[in-house]
Amino acid sequence: MLKTGSSPRLPSDERRDHILGAALQVFAERGFHGATTRELAKAAGVSEALMFRHFPTKEELYTALQMHCCQAKNEKMGATLAQLDDSTASLIALVHYMMAKTLRPASQVDPREQALLRLLATSFLEDGRFARGFMENAVKEMIQKLQTCLRAAIAAGDAEESPVQENVGAWFVQHLAAMLMFNEMPGKPVVKLAPARNAQIEQAVWFACQGLGLKPGAIRRYYQPQAFSLLMA
Repeated sequence: MLKTGSSPRLPSDERRDHILGAALQVFAERGFHGATTRELAKAAGVSEALMFRHFPTKEELYTALQMHCCQAKNEKMGATLAQLDDSTASLIALVHYMMAKTLRPASQVDPREQALLRLLATSFLEDGRFARGFMENAVKEMIQKLQTCLRAAIAAGDAEESPVQENVGAWFVQHLAAMLMFNEMPGKPVVKLAPARNAQIEQAVWFACQGLGLKPGAIRRYYQPQAFSLLMA
């Protein structure tokens, strides 16, 4: 539902952030082409004239929202990646992190993040502009980390070199996580993959790790699902 009413007078930077937060909800519900400037302004509790002072066009608001979301995602992802060295253990931990994040119960997902996920899904159904920029600016660092960890795993003898290019394999892992997210998005999964959520996560991790070329023995050695669940809860 769109918000109504007026918001209190705020400093310029806070007002800008407030408009972006409201725009996220509207674009997630309506998509870029479906959202009107009147709806965007109403959701933020401002006049269209005031909104246009901060964002002269709907296109500029959409672009600013993309940059805002990417910056927030980069800050969170950067903190996660900084804790990981380049190793087999880190590769498996990162894959588990990706799958566990996408398979969280809806009650554990912040409303703003839910809106972002829906906006990404909507973008795929439109021209892909928002999703394309988000992948390039907010997900690329994680893909690079997957690749460096995979190289370390190959060097350690824990993985076999594959005819699948490492960057392609890393993106396939991300795509798997994204598809699992889309499967969960309606609230009731479109396809029930396993009787328990933890089992779904473990199956996804094994599938992704073997797809990257990790040897089963190495996965068993480094993957401890219960411990990972406690650390990443």
